[in-house]
Amino acid sequence: MKKSLIILSLMGLSATQVNASVQQTFESAASSSLASVSNASITPSTPVRTYKVVNNFSNITSNTTERVQNIEYLNSQAQQKNDELAQLAKQLESKYSTSTSFATSANNPNFSSGRLTSSAPPALAAARAARAAHSRTIGLCARYVRQALQSAGYEFTPNPSAYQYATRGTLAQAGFVKLSNDNYQPQVGDVAVFNRSSRNPHGHIQIYDGSQWVSDFRQNKFSPYSTHNGYSVWRDGRYLDATNQGTYLAMND
Repeated sequence: MKKSLIILSLMGLSATQVNASVQQTFESAASSSLASVSNASITPSTPVRTYKVVNNFSNITSNTTERVQNIEYLNSQAQQKNDELAQLAKQLESKYSTSTSFATSANNPNFSSGRLTSSAPPALAAARAARAAHSRTIGLCARYVRQALQSAGYEFTPNPSAYQYATRGTLAQAGFVKLSNDNYQPQVGDVAVFNRSSRNPHGHIQIYDGSQWVSDFRQNKFSPYSTHNGYSVWRDGRYLDATNQGTYLAMND
């Protein structure tokens, strides 16, 4: 340090002059730096970038299309169900009309009966019942007669008790017509239903095969009971007036 001062003294500069020179140098440098920073702040070296926002509706369009397709599918399913219901209603109307025509024919003196042969439904049902019948009852008259009728093509909903085939309209829906008990003459395929009683809570049902009445067994008389609570007799409406000739044809055809 002393050597530096000596050299400066020889150069004719005092310590005060040296300090002033150094201070001036630093101030000049600082001013230059501030000016540089200020200029950089005022005049940016890079241009300002602008961004353009673009809305993308692709997802919205996709969702809308999917919803439209779902609605169209549901509409097609609804239309299909409507068609099925219309078809079912048509079938029910047809069955009702057939049943009504049978009942109307019973009161129509101009009704022309069908020819009761061994291949006619009443005869087929009676033959089936006769083949299946036992020598003694096993308590299943409703099942045996029901199976005989269904095997001949009659359509109906089975009932748990025999008497219900009359009270629930089952035989009427299958095309049978209720006959008068007065001066009744049996015909092949006729069905008799006995009302229920305290002793026979399920009643009884039987069918005539041309020579005898059968149910789950071959009966030796019309009523299987010594006493009963009344009965009704039913006949296929297509063969109402075939009593004498029809019985003969069905037994001997």
